[in-house]
Amino acid sequence: MMRIVNQRRFLATFYELFPKTFPKGKPTWNVEQAKLRKEYRALQAQHHPDMVSNLQLNNQDADRSSLLNKAYHTLKDPLLRSQYVLKVIHGMDLSQEQVAQQIMQSNPDLLMKVLDTHEQLEEVENEQDVRAIEQDNKQRIKSIESQLKTSFDQEQYEKAAQLTVELKYWVNLAKAIKEWEPGKPVNLTH
Repeated sequence: MMRIVNQRRFLATFYELFPKTFPKGKPTWNVEQAKLRKEYRALQAQHHPDMVSNLQLNNQDADRSSLLNKAYHTLKDPLLRSQYVLKVIHGMDLSQEQVAQQIMQSNPDLLMKVLDTHEQLEEVENEQDVRAIEQDNKQRIKSIESQLKTSFDQEQYEKAAQLTVELKYWVNLAKAIKEWEPGKPVNLTH
């Protein structure tokens, strides 16, 4: 489990940095985005080097601001949050490519679907066709996020891990779609 140095004690998770949003301080899939953003901004106003006068600025504020930034960006993003929750709760580090590859190999149909969609994106010649692929991909992502909520609520961490790996592929496809230009090769990272 991750240990983060605080002024008086250790923080076990990023969730403890946002006590108003996560009063129990425990990892959870469910996040009220507006509440998290509001608390993050309030905390950054207290600790960000640009917000604190030079006389009051100390290394703890700069470190705290950096930590808040990392925690906020992890918890607001469904893919990063899922990876983080799996790492903290289940000890599974999906940011390690080898672990993600093992999970992906257990589902060859998914790999074929990803490759087919990638090929479709490479072959399209107009913006309208790209937008159709983008809409399908957004629906897939939304469906996976809903399934992740159920998996985490039911403590089905193996299923959540599979869904997280799948989500990573579709999020990477979304990035490739944003960068699409006619005649330009499509780069899809895994």
